[in-house]
Amino acid sequence: MPERDLKADKERFISIYNKNIKREGADKLLDYLLSSASDFFTAPASAKYHNSFTGGLLAHSLNVYDCLADYMARKRV
Repeated sequence: MPERDLKADKERFISIYNKNIKREGADKLLDYLLSSASDFFTAPASAKYHNSFTGGLLAHSLNVYDCLADYMARKRV
C-alpha cells in the first residue's frame, strides 16, 4: 500500500469540512477534532482490518466522502 501524506489528508479534510458543514456547533466539533483530546487524524480506522494504519480513520473518512461525491455527481435517469 502506498504511504499516505497525513498532512495533505488533514488539510483536505479541513477544507472539505469548512466548505460543506455549516450547522450550529460545527466550529466546536472541528476545534475538538484538532485538539490534543482527539486522535481523529492519527487513529487507525480498525485495529487489524481495513485502514489499520496511522491516519486510517482520516483516510477512511475521505474515501467515504469521495464515494458520496462521485455518487451525487452522477446523472439521474
